Amino acid sequence: MYKAPPCCWALHKGRISYDFMQHMKKVLLLCLALWPFFATAQSGWTRTPKGLFLKLDGSYLNATKYFNPNGEGITTSAFQQASLNLYGEYGFRERITFIVQVPLLRGNSFETTKTVVGFGDLRLEAKYRLTGNRLPVAISIAPELPTGRATAYAANKNFPDDRINLPTGDGEFNVWATLAASKSFGKCYASAFTAYNFRTKYKGKEFRDLYQFGAEIGYNPWKPLWINAKLRTQFSNGESRHPDLGFVRGDGTTYTLASVEAFYKFSKNWGMAATFLTGGDWVAPLKNIYAAPYFSVGVVYEK
Repeated sequence: MYKAPPCCWALHKGRISYDFMQHMKKVLLLCLALWPFFATAQSGWTRTPKGLFLKLDGSYLNATKYFNPNGEGITTSAFQQASLNLYGEYGFRERITFIVQVPLLRGNSFETTKTVVGFGDLRLEAKYRLTGNRLPVAISIAPELPTGRATAYAANKNFPDDRINLPTGDGEFNVWATLAASKSFGKCYASAFTAYNFRTKYKGKEFRDLYQFGAEIGYNPWKPLWINAKLRTQFSNGESRHPDLGFVRGDGTTYTLASVEAFYKFSKNWGMAATFLTGGDWVAPLKNIYAAPYFSVGVVYEK
């Protein structure tokens, strides 16, 4: 999934029109990738004190189908994104875990533009477990810092004077609040969560808050292998606060996402993980978002 323009695509095999560029300079300010945060876990468990989990993965997205703010699907020229993502957890106390998520390197392009590369937005999370481990319930607060490139222009390969902004960050400070619960059943487990995103503004433009619901089930068929499936939905709160601009930087983005992940531990501390993620309109509709399958492969360290 990727937020992108609802217009007919003029960036294909030729020069970008002036009107198109003026539109895109507004709209593509919203082009912040939603990865890797769709695929991360939300559970009631916390890490044991001094326990550590690190995941470094590479992801790739190639999308040509865009769903506009009304939920109408539009076929466009291809947008590509490649990312190197870091996810980490550290057990600070018995019930407190610190979490970090960030795209360390992200490259954005369209098929007719050059690639822009940059750091993504940094998300820092503090998680507190309220109950015991038999039925763990946890709350967390996660500020997301605008550390990515809010302005990163990609030039047309054939006409360098034509440029489109493909930012690697949204330029906006926001805070996620999450409540999650989990339960294990022998070799299986289940988790459910709800989250709310308190958004702020960028250059005077205020954004609507977002809220999510999600669930996860996992199975351990044999000791070194875990398999899980996740479902996540996102909704937007209220009407646009700046209808003259329509939507910018993910304002009003909604979706339903489903993923499958396999994690194989090949030594005491090291393992590998592979994730496939896709989306649909099963619960929340696809709005203001690019839709395409998402793939990631990574290495995991745990102790």
